[in-house]
Formats: sequence, C-alpha cells, structure tokens
Amino acid sequence: MTTDHEPKIQEDAADAECLEVAKSIGEKADKNKRKARALTLAMTLSTALVPVLIVASGDNFWLGKVAPSVLAAGSAVLAALNQFERPHQRWVLYRRYERLVQAEGKRYRFRVAPYDGGDRGTQLGKAIAQLEIDLQSEWEGLIPTRNEIASTATSIERK
Repeated sequence: MTTDHEPKIQEDAADAECLEVAKSIGEKADKNKRKARALTLAMTLSTALVPVLIVASGDNFWLGKVAPSVLAAGSAVLAALNQFERPHQRWVLYRRYERLVQAEGKRYRFRVAPYDGGDRGTQLGKAIAQLEIDLQSEWEGLIPTRNEIASTATSIERK
C-alpha cells in the first residue's frame, strides 16, 4: 500500500543524500586546504630561517651550521611530502566537486531539468553517484605511482 507521502519522503531523502555528499566532500576540501597552507607555511619559514641563522650565528657552530642544516633537511622533507600528498590539487579537486554536487542539489530543489519530472529523486541519485565516481577517478590520478616514489627515493639516496 502506498501513500501520497511516499514521493515526498523519497524527494526529501534524495535531497538529504545530496547535501550529505556535498558536506563530506567539503570537509575533505577543508582538510586539504589546511594541510596545503600548513605545508607551505612550514616550508617557507624553514627555508627563510636558514640564512638568518647563518648570519646571526657568528662563530657558534650549532647555530651557524647544525640548525641551518636541520632546517634545510626539514624543508626538503616537507617539499617531498607536499609533492606526494598534493594537498593543493586535492583541495581544488574536492572543492570543485563540492560545488558540482551543490549545483545538482539546487537544480533538484528548484525543479530544473532533468529534475522536473516524476522520477526526479532517481535522476538526482544517478547524477550524484556519477559525480562521486568521477571524483574517485580524478582523485586516483593524484596518488603517486610506484615509479614516482622509487625515482624520488633513488634521487634522495644519491644525495
């Protein structure tokens, strides 16, 4: 037995799912935004402090040699981490898909085609599922390959 409320319940569920997917993707974008900014700031500060310490050290071995060396090595590690993690690219990717999902939700809520028919919840579900698949495919392209990791490890060993 069906009721007149079932289509409304299905529409509400489709809209809620859309909002939940957008929220989840947005949280990932925010996480990568924080990571990108933190890595950039840490690399910039550690690199900028190297010459300052050398100049300010005078004859102090620890301040003029050891500390700058540690900072330079730390900066190199941060740069490698940034290269592998690619938080800037992930931030952009997640934010773009968050906006795409939000746009589908708006089309759905305002009954803009293809969400102007009786199967609008199904149509939204298909669109959101496809966006999630597309996001996953693009995200996989940001994962470093074995060859990239091996070539980086080899170049570090040579130094």
